[in-house]
Amino acid sequence: MRVLFGWEFGAGLGHVTRFRPIAERLSAEGWEIVCALQEIERGDALADRETGGRLPGVSVIQAPRWNIPNDPKLRQIPTHNFADVLKIIGYGSATALRHRISAWRDLIDIVRPDVVVGDFSPTLNLAARGRVPRIGVGNGYTTPPAGRPMPPIRPWQTELQDFSVQNERALLEAVNAALRALGDPGVEYLADVLHGDETFVFSLPLVDPYAAYRTVPTLPPFNMPRGIEPRPVAERKPRGVFLYLPRTHKLTPTAVKAVKAAKVRAQAYISDLGPDGARRESGDGLTIHAKPQDFAAILPSMRLIVHHGGLSTAVAALLAGTPQFILPWNLEHAVTARRLEETGATVALAAGREDETSLRNAISRLSADDAIAERALAAAASVDLGDPESGIATVLDRVKALAAR
Repeated sequence: MRVLFGWEFGAGLGHVTRFRPIAERLSAEGWEIVCALQEIERGDALADRETGGRLPGVSVIQAPRWNIPNDPKLRQIPTHNFADVLKIIGYGSATALRHRISAWRDLIDIVRPDVVVGDFSPTLNLAARGRVPRIGVGNGYTTPPAGRPMPPIRPWQTELQDFSVQNERALLEAVNAALRALGDPGVEYLADVLHGDETFVFSLPLVDPYAAYRTVPTLPPFNMPRGIEPRPVAERKPRGVFLYLPRTHKLTPTAVKAVKAAKVRAQAYISDLGPDGARRESGDGLTIHAKPQDFAAILPSMRLIVHHGGLSTAVAALLAGTPQFILPWNLEHAVTARRLEETGATVALAAGREDETSLRNAISRLSADDAIAERALAAAASVDLGDPESGIATVLDRVKALAAR
């Protein structure tokens, strides 16, 4: 049997690490696995833990790519539903859609999979529709409910503005125009392109922006940190801070300066900074590590984590009972931060407070705040990630059942 995993949009490792436990188990049973990734460098997440090489039977190839605009000004465009997000990343062109649906179909013809598994891969879903059984996996943010207009991304928003409704209508017309040009029937709702024949959403209701609209329960996330035990405030490093940001975050240089100026005991990991950069930027009470740190080892000893709002990091800090200061990078991060603020143990950076002095003052204050530290410990006690094996088993069962058809 052969399965094609596809990842088309989205940043970070989360999309690939969602594939890994499924791929591991299928690989152990002798399946052939092809992973088409938008960033082939992320294929390292599929390495064999014992040998360091690729998992047996696993191949990594380049997925059909989109020319996603990278103008920083695009981040200022309001995004109130997921249609707004798709428009910004260029999903509104019928011609571009037609070419990429065709490219995915060509890839399917070459790979000849028995089933496809897509994570944030709407064009793969369209290309495989009616040709190969499809399973969709994803987190809450990238998987709005199918069979209906897209709801607001912000859980505190009840109605959409007209531009979001118009964007959804225009994108649906573009998708259906591309499908007509290829001789395929259209789809009824834009959200349907983000779903397979069966779709599984791995999320906690606390951080699922569409929790109020879902009619099918989410599954326990299996790519979240595990084995993290919180420690009492008295056992933590006084004013201990962990800084965890991508190098490309616009506030990373400012945050590094702010941590140093805050006179705290800080450690950091900045992705893609490299060993030389880590050595160069360390100093003044800040140690920057060249490699990712084990959350289970480092977070329970800290009084504060400063990060951009990635879901796995946020959940790890929640489990560790560590207060969070979030510098959102995009809307998904902002929504995660807003939901976590409800615990009383998270503070999101306020608009207009991006300067070094404001960051320094916030880091200094939060790292010494006993009240927020106790609220973080209380929040940790209320978190239940569920059984990760149950989510993995659910997807595996359906992959095998659909492939057997």
